[in-house]
Amino acid sequence: MFLVTGDLNIDVTTVAPTLSPSGKEAQAGIMLSCGGQGGNVAFFLRCLGQSVRLFGTLGQDVTGDLYVARLARLGIAYAGDRVDTPTGMVSVVREAGSYHMYRQRGANTAVDPASFERFVRSACKAAGDFLFVSGYSLLDESCRTALVAVLTSSAPARPVVAMDPASIDAMNSMGRDAVLAAARLCHYLLPNEEEACWLAQQADAREAASTLHRSTGATIVVKLGTRGALLCSDEGIITTPGVALTPVDVTGAGDSFASAFLSALVSKSDPLAVLTAAVRFSATKVRLHGTQPEELLGYSG
Repeated sequence: MFLVTGDLNIDVTTVAPTLSPSGKEAQAGIMLSCGGQGGNVAFFLRCLGQSVRLFGTLGQDVTGDLYVARLARLGIAYAGDRVDTPTGMVSVVREAGSYHMYRQRGANTAVDPASFERFVRSACKAAGDFLFVSGYSLLDESCRTALVAVLTSSAPARPVVAMDPASIDAMNSMGRDAVLAAARLCHYLLPNEEEACWLAQQADAREAASTLHRSTGATIVVKLGTRGALLCSDEGIITTPGVALTPVDVTGAGDSFASAFLSALVSKSDPLAVLTAAVRFSATKVRLHGTQPEELLGYSG
């Protein structure tokens, strides 16, 4: 069983190949999709055939209803809350070659720390479970405190814990020390290259991974985009190359990588095979439109 925490958003992606001649109106492709790091990781894990329970916070609005209905259709158990705050939304605008992302966290800012703690405790009841923690879940100091309390307690079982530290903006809000303290509770830390270098205060991804591994004890998995990925553990550093392709939609690419990496840990003992599976799945995702492309459901590699 995979237990996932993180933001839940409705993503609106607008693709306008050219600018409006008048500066007022242009034809565009507009797509609505469920998203947010928690929701994305849960979705991709389901695509890979895993059982998933998801914790997040949705509004008592039509977009929250839409998200809950989709989770039910996908067979993802929703263990989160509904609140009187609008569901989070993200607007992705790709216009004449530029890319911009605008975020309204909405209900994601109204997470109940007690509910979060109960969810994390539920991950400590069965050996072999996986707990994925999004850095966005830890923006609330009470949630960070709850995570520490649960994962350092004498729980009956200890899940495999993985954390994606989320964006640099999110880490700035938490503070570097708080991010590193949370990472020390984890078996795996999965930043992208920019995040790893910022967190380690290093200019090179390999040096950053080594620094983070020494300071946290976690296995560090760094997403390198088109260049693939690297993994740093007690056995040293291994790398796998990227896949040559022309991306269609990179939104959620890092989340698809994280999901495939964790899913592969269930069946593969070779770290290089796990890393390669994650890169390949992520490459498949970015060839498709939308944050959570349904073409990936039932993915067989």
